[in-house]
Amino acid sequence: MLINFSVTNYKVFKEKTTLSMVTNSDKRLPENTIELKQYSRSHILKMAAIYGANASGKTTMIRAIELFLNFIKISASHDDRLPLNHTPFLFDKTEKKPTSFSAEFISNEIRYEYGFSYDSMGITEEHLYKYPKGRKSTVFERDGMEYVFKSDVKFHTENSRRVRKNALYVSVCSQFNDPDCLNVMRWATEDMLVIAGYDVTYSLDVLTRLMSEDMNFKRIAQRAFRIADMGITDVKDRMKSISNTVPSNTVNVPLTDIWVKHEFNGMKKELPIGLESSGTIRFLSLIGPVIMALIRGNTIVVDELDMSFHTDLCEWICSLFSDPTENKKNAQLIFNTHDVILLDQSKVRRDQIYLVIKDWKTGFSEMRRLSEYRIRNDLDIRKAYLNGSFGGKPFIAPESLMEP
Repeated sequence: MLINFSVTNYKVFKEKTTLSMVTNSDKRLPENTIELKQYSRSHILKMAAIYGANASGKTTMIRAIELFLNFIKISASHDDRLPLNHTPFLFDKTEKKPTSFSAEFISNEIRYEYGFSYDSMGITEEHLYKYPKGRKSTVFERDGMEYVFKSDVKFHTENSRRVRKNALYVSVCSQFNDPDCLNVMRWATEDMLVIAGYDVTYSLDVLTRLMSEDMNFKRIAQRAFRIADMGITDVKDRMKSISNTVPSNTVNVPLTDIWVKHEFNGMKKELPIGLESSGTIRFLSLIGPVIMALIRGNTIVVDELDMSFHTDLCEWICSLFSDPTENKKNAQLIFNTHDVILLDQSKVRRDQIYLVIKDWKTGFSEMRRLSEYRIRNDLDIRKAYLNGSFGGKPFIAPESLMEP
């Protein structure tokens, strides 16, 4: 479960920018929040939505989370000969400074705070703290290749000698069964899922794989197909069903061979997924991870939730996470969108809405919570947002396009 995520000096985010899932003092819509025994300060949100103009930084925040998780998952195998993926803010001297990521989260019922800084040459700083009984305890602190350990010093020191300058300590030492590093790795690989970009191969695999392995998951997925009213009754990857019979030396075997079964007027037809509309493909690629998150209590992060979707479908997916009867494991949904129909104070709290605002003179962006504004409970926030009252809205210059 994610408590908060921060990024500094990454693309448009020059200054430290935080996406927090911690609630404010507002008591409205308690069903949209989670009470955690590991976190005494406040409740945690089940959902957060990010709004803003195009090119303001909405996708950049999603990509920052994705890059942070990818660093944790694969940095142990990074090639020493290749520079790290360092893309800082480029419009002042900040480009010479490291990029920093940090997150606070719950893994294996323990609250952790983990972060690191890096440039193209390597990891410049890394730290991991835990709160096993609500009190902060240092697991390790790293400055370049120098480490400070407060417990199990011999064990941690031996592990640190295996870490290269361009690799994260948690990534390397999770391979040697360091318990806290394993918890960080499990959180990054099993509890968090980011869906960004246009390659839906992985997220479609989640749907077809779990439908073939888990009858309860398949039952829920087929119910979702009926609710979405697309005429779909089943989805399967034919390659999975014959994978055990394909000779190991076979080449040029497609990775996926997904077919979608439809039923209309008593007739059943299976069609290759390539014949489906972009909206159907998008729905199928998203509904698998959504169901998985609801079953397991995961956090799912989606870039452009409304892409190719009818607004009613977006609203339904969001409602799954807010409804305690649907979301019994306290799964979380974080997404960016332009769909203003979701801006409804009867359904979302003000601290669930983030606005990305870009300063077009300096080029850097900041994120503000809607709860930072003085807003009446009866205000139509959808109308106010479209009127530009909160910022985060594009300015279309009032000038002619075709005149010389």
